[in-house]
Amino acid sequence: MVSRRVYRRSKRKPRKKRWPVILLVLISLAGLGLGASVAIGFNPFLEGSLRAQFGDAFFSDFGVRVEKKGGDDLDSIISAYEPAFEELEDKSLERLGGLYEAALADYYEEEQQGTVDRFMLTNKYIQAGRMLEKNVDQVFYELLEEMEADLKAGGLSLDVLEEIEATYTQAKADKKRQLLQRLRQEIGS
Repeated sequence: MVSRRVYRRSKRKPRKKRWPVILLVLISLAGLGLGASVAIGFNPFLEGSLRAQFGDAFFSDFGVRVEKKGGDDLDSIISAYEPAFEELEDKSLERLGGLYEAALADYYEEEQQGTVDRFMLTNKYIQAGRMLEKNVDQVFYELLEEMEADLKAGGLSLDVLEEIEATYTQAKADKKRQLLQRLRQEIGS
């Protein structure tokens, strides 16, 4: 007679599936990251919306060129770069004015509809301003680096670069303060 063996099932605990917990943690982290970015004024979804509203070139295409007319003395280099810096300033102020007008138009439209969400409008236009500022800064510092290379090539002092950068930084701070004050007066916040 053949003996039958009775196989007993082991009394091990069934393995728990961990993927739902991991997925929940990843979703939570993504939500926290997005929430934090919105809280500090950056929303990746909003960036796409702003680019669609204003156009990609609005934030990045400044078309600033330096026309070097010869001469490698300090005055020649400054006079070659001065129009480029002025053109960058003019274009950035024009676009900043466009953002300001668009913000007011959005505010008054939402106010008329009774759906004003100041937090969302503020975040939208602060982000638009930061996008514009980031690209203007990039163009400005590229010009400054190019000017620095020309000054070094001519064996000239680089002191003028610090003066230009300080003027630029101060002008940006003044314009921000001025725009915020103007906006507060306009909408009474």
